[in-house]
Amino acid sequence: MNWPALSTFSPRKRKLVQWLLAALLAYAVVGFLLLPPLVRLVALKMLSGQLDREVSIRKVRLNPFVLSATVSGFLIKDKDGQPFISWDEVYVNFQLASFFGHPWVFKEFSARQPFVRVQMNKDYTLNFSDLITKFSSNSPAALPAKPAKPLALQIDKVNITGAAASLTDLTPRTPFKRLVGPIDFHLTGFKTDPESKNPYAFMGTTDAGEKFAWAGFFSLAPLRSEGDFSLEKVALNRYAPLYQDLVRFQIKDGTVDLRSSYRFELSPSNRIATITNTSFGLHDFKLC
Repeated sequence: MNWPALSTFSPRKRKLVQWLLAALLAYAVVGFLLLPPLVRLVALKMLSGQLDREVSIRKVRLNPFVLSATVSGFLIKDKDGQPFISWDEVYVNFQLASFFGHPWVFKEFSARQPFVRVQMNKDYTLNFSDLITKFSSNSPAALPAKPAKPLALQIDKVNITGAAASLTDLTPRTPFKRLVGPIDFHLTGFKTDPESKNPYAFMGTTDAGEKFAWAGFFSLAPLRSEGDFSLEKVALNRYAPLYQDLVRFQIKDGTVDLRSSYRFELSPSNRIATITNTSFGLHDFKLC
């Protein structure tokens, strides 16, 4: 395609084209070069102040032409210096059409290697109890007369890969520690529309080699879900710290496999929870 030369335009049109090109260039410079470091600095300051924790962000990238944002190397350290929340990369792609109506539409949300740490201390406080206290004290004292309408939201594709969670309970005689992950989660066509069915699937492992999977669909209004889940190679003796202070026996060995289908609904007219097609397996069980 051959574009007409500016010299063929009238002076008025030539000036208009020059202004449009200058505006486009300025928009690109601001979006690609100026805004990312500014967003990073503002986010670091706000998050550090609100969370009372050290926060770091390696890089922020924005694409103003497709309205996408990428945040890499995000880390919130807990007060003891251990990682509290982190991810390697989060990508969000917002749709321009959202500015002209509802719902808010995102083409994609993806996260790579998100991590969260949850610890129950010996005094039965959590490693984030201070945040619960802080933000709950800032909440309104009275509830609104009418419940707010749910946010109209649509996400075409959600992909979370390599997610992990560190779970620690220091209250038993022998502390319980478990690393859950990596977990992969996939959700397509997510909508907060009341009648929308949102299909999802996730699967993962633990540091003990246990496997779990869950797939089905859910909707938000009313809250309901239906699907299948499974657990494989759950080592019972690895959970001994959670029950050793409550019983007088000891499970020396044994693994559990569990598969089942479920249906759940919570609405003003229905409260349903059913489990069907269940199979249970106990292998190499030893009790003393």
